[in-house]
Amino acid sequence: MPQSVHLSKVSIQRVVGETNYASDDALLESLSTMRASQGISIDKYIGDLLKGTVDAISFTKDDPYCYFSARRMTSSLSITIKDATRIIDFSVPLLDAEKILTA
Repeated sequence: MPQSVHLSKVSIQRVVGETNYASDDALLESLSTMRASQGISIDKYIGDLLKGTVDAISFTKDDPYCYFSARRMTSSLSITIKDATRIIDFSVPLLDAEKILTA
């Protein structure tokens, strides 16, 4: 007697990533653009991460679409910015992040 087989539909999407290296100015420019276009106090959020008040912060806005996520790791600060056309990931050593973002 045949046994019943339960199947699940699985969809796998491949994303071709491209890794580039950016200067400190590129990070500051991306944060500045987000601050201006979204009206979000990025400086306060980054400051809270650098002080260790919070370990991570993220938010999403729908119109215009914007996603921001930042996480304080043991030795680095990880920042992800997404908009309708691209995803930008920054990983900055914590000591450098403090110098760059509080200047």
